[in-house]
Amino acid sequence: MKIILRIVGLLVIMNSVLLYMHYSQLADASGTPEKESRYIQEIEVINRADALYIRHHFHTLDEGRHEIILPAESRNRACYLETETSCARINENVTAILDGEERRQSISYEIPKTGQLESGKLFKEPFASLRNAKPDSTILHVTDESGIGGMWVSGLELVGSKKMDLIDYTMFKGKGSVTHLYWQRNSLPQVYRGDRLSVFGDSIDSEVADQLNNALLKLNSSHIAILLDPKGKPLQTSRFLITQQKASELTDSVLDRGVRSLYAISEKDRLVAGLVASILTDTPSGTDRSKAAFETLKDSLTAEQYEMLKARLDESLGQHMDAAGLDSMIGEVCGWKTSFVQKNEEDIYPFLLEDTRMVTMNGEDQEDIQVILMDKRALYPANKVLTRNGYSVSANESSIYIENETEKFRFSLRDPFYVLNEKRYELRERPFTSIDNEYYFEEDALRRLFHLSIQKNEDTIIVKSLTRGDL
Repeated sequence: MKIILRIVGLLVIMNSVLLYMHYSQLADASGTPEKESRYIQEIEVINRADALYIRHHFHTLDEGRHEIILPAESRNRACYLETETSCARINENVTAILDGEERRQSISYEIPKTGQLESGKLFKEPFASLRNAKPDSTILHVTDESGIGGMWVSGLELVGSKKMDLIDYTMFKGKGSVTHLYWQRNSLPQVYRGDRLSVFGDSIDSEVADQLNNALLKLNSSHIAILLDPKGKPLQTSRFLITQQKASELTDSVLDRGVRSLYAISEKDRLVAGLVASILTDTPSGTDRSKAAFETLKDSLTAEQYEMLKARLDESLGQHMDAAGLDSMIGEVCGWKTSFVQKNEEDIYPFLLEDTRMVTMNGEDQEDIQVILMDKRALYPANKVLTRNGYSVSANESSIYIENETEKFRFSLRDPFYVLNEKRYELRERPFTSIDNEYYFEEDALRRLFHLSIQKNEDTIIVKSLTRGDL
């Protein structure tokens, strides 16, 4: 009997272990992010006629497994035997760094080129990276064996360059990663070197350059490089830009690059980049729309909510950022859902919060009715709410008309009054507002004027007509 009990106990323990492993795997599969680790990288690039030949060294690795994300166009991928142990943790397919104690591992790969480099060439994301890990710093060596001359740009700080008989050599270093590599035939001198900014061109006013550098310091961005090239084709990446603008006109562009060095923001999301830059520097930045959106947002948040939003942005450094994600952050600090940033991508839109509770009316869910909060007022879309409670709703340039069999309302759009069955009533404030070409009425006005009962619980807003009953 004791043997049987021991066997049963052992089976229970084994089953518990298997269940734990199973649900742990499910948690990973559900998208729960692993803890992000850090490392240092050193990249050697050799430019030859047919390809960029790259040796990529990962330093200060932790003991965990890391998936290697290689550029899609890369070829001839292999581990690189720099030392006796530099391949010890690289798997056979060069797709992962396996568990182990060796803290420095190296790989090699090639980025093929199509045709000869002419006036300029941008290599987009030509370097490997590690999933769920970020480089604290990067050293980049570029050795040109093709004799094309010109200059290389990475966005990292330029340490120096040297032209020799058979090769040209350039070295960069700096915090964070390097996402793009650019070559152009027109070589420009470096005319400014700051903590967060390098400028290349004929000349730049030192006071203007200092202002740009200080703006990046305030943003706490990665290093940015600017090429003031009147002959160059305009180009923008996350860490450098080539422009024909005057230096005095570059503040918004520089802050835009600075924000993109901190977050993964699509080049199309100019509003998001400008709004994030504005929040982090507490100064309107970017396009006219992003500046207007920032002013509206700051006026709508309390000082405490504004500081909480800044803190949430600081916590999200290095992550993907878009309009929906920024709306989610704003909603978190306000305690309500909002689509403010997403709506402003389409057109200028006020700051509104959204009540996520389901509206039920006459016993049925109204999935298309969204209750919004504006200036601490709960607003309901008049056309949807009132027409479903027996009224007709129409409007022209001067008035809103709301009618049923016994009541005929006319609300003036010009002066604060309304007419009910030919009797005029003065108002201190209008009980409605126009949002996105639709009229919204205040909750209190719906109760008082249109005989609606509005009750709320944790999940639902229940709207009933007191004169018609449940239909």
